Amino acid sequence: MRIYEINARVHSSSFEGVTDAQLAELRSLGFDAIWMMGVWKISDGARNLSKITAADFEGSPYAVPEYELNRELGGRPKFLNLVKRAHSAGLRVIVDFVSNHMALDSPWIIRQPDLFVRSDSAARTQSTNEFFLHRSGEVIAFGRDPYFPPWTDTAQLDYSSGKLRNRMIDVLKRISTYADGVRCDMAMLILRECFRKLWYPLVSDSQFDQMMVGEFWAEAIEEVKKSNPDFKFIAEAYWDKETELRQLGFDLCYEKKLYDALVNHDFGRMVERIHRDAAELQGSLYFIENHDEPRAATVFSPPEQLSALALLLSIPGSVLIHEGQMEGKHEKLPVQRIKPLSDEPPDLALRESYARLLRATDDVVFTEGTFELFDPQVYGALAFTRRLESRVVGYIGQITDGWHKFNGPAMNLSAVARQAGARGQLRLRNLLSETTSTVTGSNGDFRVEMSRLGVDEASRFCLFEAFAD
Repeated sequence: MRIYEINARVHSSSFEGVTDAQLAELRSLGFDAIWMMGVWKISDGARNLSKITAADFEGSPYAVPEYELNRELGGRPKFLNLVKRAHSAGLRVIVDFVSNHMALDSPWIIRQPDLFVRSDSAARTQSTNEFFLHRSGEVIAFGRDPYFPPWTDTAQLDYSSGKLRNRMIDVLKRISTYADGVRCDMAMLILRECFRKLWYPLVSDSQFDQMMVGEFWAEAIEEVKKSNPDFKFIAEAYWDKETELRQLGFDLCYEKKLYDALVNHDFGRMVERIHRDAAELQGSLYFIENHDEPRAATVFSPPEQLSALALLLSIPGSVLIHEGQMEGKHEKLPVQRIKPLSDEPPDLALRESYARLLRATDDVVFTEGTFELFDPQVYGALAFTRRLESRVVGYIGQITDGWHKFNGPAMNLSAVARQAGARGQLRLRNLLSETTSTVTGSNGDFRVEMSRLGVDEASRFCLFEAFAD
């Protein structure tokens, strides 16, 4: 899948602001889905709390009071119309599911306080800064990640409660009747091991086993897919929990380690991450930007960004692109801010480069072709092929900075020549510029400088197709 993330409140004041023309353009670039981030009702409490930080903050979309579509954006009627229009354009629609917590003023707390983690010194060591006194008189835990301070606009859900697990499965079933998938926020937090370690460390094994029977995600995904087999589950996942979440049924999991390797120009880590088995790669969601990470334009130079993007679009797996990324936006908005502080002009050259890459890789060879690494025998250069029947395409990119320009040294393409069936001559075509070059082999050895394929001195990668000539 190719997923385009749209921050609903930043994009427009209404779901209608995602126009038919925009949907058609995204489809023409090879996108399969839009992720409408922040479609749910905004908590009054979270909005008011957020203004302590900045007057223009309007509350976090990840402090959900209840799963009601945001009326300020047009509510259910206009969202359903957006889904209908997206489907007509050939795009799926994905929304957020915030599994770990609700807003601190969620009406669920009044109706069913036992759905939330409440103070219990027999279950855990507690600190007053991790709990709040609800107006009902209940002392409720803030939602949190164990490695960071609590999210003080949220209330922690208690997955040791069978009632809570059933309630959340019902929410997912309802979402699956009008959307095509969910991006599950911080999905690993409610794995049994993680949940117990944070919230029930003092409870005996046998007691906890009775409280939280089985993994929530396995049950939830199985139940939802009974009625909607094509419904997609995407996990925001860290801490090496990606494989476990895929085994529980997730279609895709965030691939943060590959992102970190790209940021750090870590060649060894890059090879490790793309040398995993096919199922691991196919179940990965790659990105160089999303609403949680810095803007790609502030992390990568334009040549680095395009090289990284070309790699992600060419390896097995799925890719996420964030609205504004293609235009080179620099301002990273907190999720509570809905109006940028700056009016940045779009980088039209970068956008056109993105469009060329997206179109060039929107090809069956990149979705179904076999994947194989090869060594171009140039320092810091990573290379691989995708092969489908008689077609062979290749990627070479400069991951680690070297003393040379990428287009200068001769790359060893002997492995490519063998896959293409070339003996005496190998013909190469640059997939972006259409520049061609014929390489004559010597005793099965084929080497070529990327400059011969029209790659300029600033570029750090080449996508090409190989033919026996």
